[in-house]
Amino acid sequence: MADTKTPPLRSVVALVRCLSYDPAEVSGAIRRGIDLLGGCSRFVKPGERILFKPNILWGTDPAKCVVTHPEVLSASINAFAAEGAILEYGDSPAGLQQTAGAIKKCGYDRLISAGTATIASLDTGEDVQFPGGVAGKRLHIAQAVLKADGVINLPKLKAHGLTRMTGAIKNMFGCIPGMTKGQYHARFPDVYDFSRLLADIAAFVPARLHILDAVEAMEGNGPQSGTPKKLGVILLSTDPVSLDTIACRLIDLDPRFVPTIAAGIRNGLGIGQSDAIDIIGDPVEDCIDRNFKVVRSAPPHLPPTTTLGNIKRHFLPRPVIRSSLCTSCGRCVSVCPVTPRAIDKPKNKKQPVYDYRRCIRCYCCQEVCPSKAIFIKRPIAARLMPFVTYFALAITRRNSELPDEQH
Repeated sequence: MADTKTPPLRSVVALVRCLSYDPAEVSGAIRRGIDLLGGCSRFVKPGERILFKPNILWGTDPAKCVVTHPEVLSASINAFAAEGAILEYGDSPAGLQQTAGAIKKCGYDRLISAGTATIASLDTGEDVQFPGGVAGKRLHIAQAVLKADGVINLPKLKAHGLTRMTGAIKNMFGCIPGMTKGQYHARFPDVYDFSRLLADIAAFVPARLHILDAVEAMEGNGPQSGTPKKLGVILLSTDPVSLDTIACRLIDLDPRFVPTIAAGIRNGLGIGQSDAIDIIGDPVEDCIDRNFKVVRSAPPHLPPTTTLGNIKRHFLPRPVIRSSLCTSCGRCVSVCPVTPRAIDKPKNKKQPVYDYRRCIRCYCCQEVCPSKAIFIKRPIAARLMPFVTYFALAITRRNSELPDEQH
């Protein structure tokens, strides 16, 4: 399924204003964006099996801006309904959730009739060889993705504690089924290594079109516990790197701070240089939100040695629980990818407790918390001794950039 084509010298991103989730407005915006890029027939052929892949981090109310809005998914499917293809939609949500249950919680099934598109379960997968992989040469991909002739990717623009923002490249992680995602977090604890994995997935499953829902984005404590923020934009492109780069521009975030973009460029997924990206449609300058709450710094590398790991525990950002908000639902415990778990609920405690000696800073716990109780905070030592923090991060960065044979 992998596409080894060399990326073009220039890329195109369609930017279309869409100020609400009114069905007619969303439908018009998406059809306009597709037409700007060459029309539906460019992306879908009669008889093909096409999978629409939204962002369903956790089945929840779309008004919370956690998931791709149902109107965006519905309008995207309807735009291609006349092309004579077999249309399906689905995602692999976090934790132990099943695709069908999460879809119903999001309300997708109430808007999309079975005659237009059917639910594809991404709950089971199989190992595939990927000789062109950067992070590894084998991937575990959902069977529904492997059976599809093409994928249309529908990410949601959100702040993200690990990768700074989540967009087209990060959303392809949903092609990995179920708890396998946790295993990948444990295997690639450093955010830069993990981003190379994400780029491998996006390269192996080259979506034909990316449609980014930024009508309302999520700022702050994303990707699940942040605050909705209206941007009034839908972005469309065949290039996930360029789309994510322009999405960063919308929220005034330097794309150099987003490791998935750097990994995508390295993997040949697309173009990240702003001056080589042609924006068509509406003016991007009218859509930039310079007050969007997102971390405007590069994430730190995870130290590769025990000694530097001890430094990490004292100076790198860590997830913390605000006890007044915690409901002890246990989601954070269930998704922790390390063994023994870095967060668990002792019998004599009302709420989960962290063991930061085990924590790999993947922030999966923060990602799935439904009550917005988990935040990413800098330790007191980092705030009191910024010079030591800078020195520690410089050492970890230098070690992380050694050639592979030196790790």
